[in-house]
Amino acid sequence: MTTSSHHRTSPHRITRWPMRLAAAVAAAAALGTAGCAPSGSTAVQAGDRAVTMATFEKDVANCSDLASSQTMSPRQVIASTEVQAAVGEELLARSGRTLTNAQRDVIMTQNQLSALVTKPVCRDMGRRLASLYAVAGNSPDAATLVADVKKLGVQVNPRLGQWYPEQLAVAGSGSLSSLWTGARS
Repeated sequence: MTTSSHHRTSPHRITRWPMRLAAAVAAAAALGTAGCAPSGSTAVQAGDRAVTMATFEKDVANCSDLASSQTMSPRQVIASTEVQAAVGEELLARSGRTLTNAQRDVIMTQNQLSALVTKPVCRDMGRRLASLYAVAGNSPDAATLVADVKKLGVQVNPRLGQWYPEQLAVAGSGSLSSLWTGARS
């Protein structure tokens, strides 16, 4: 997510991570995901972390004006952000680590996500996203991070689009009510 056009930031700021994470995500593309699909009221499921459709819709309503991309709609940017945040939160929890809100705010500032603090709902979403940056920055190597991502069984509600694990992004659109597990036929 980037700031509005009057700020100078990359068009895909929210999906930019340290190089180790980018390498790990590319390697994870071949891994696929699996698992039992939760209810259609779930937007994203990553391990034990779930984001409801109600939370997703609230974030879209409040944060779409901050979502900027040359290739994705604001809804897709926020869907991708929700997946990235759920992945980060789950990996952080599995590592036994926690982050205070102050630590999350520092991470947001360091990664040019400060525009999110302008609205409480967006700040909360940004703080969840900060966990992914923290995990990526502290991962010992890309192979370890890939192994951890593989264990999550990320699922995205197809109403949000298709989940592309190699990019940690949601793109396209769909209308099904069950979650898509990332398997392509």
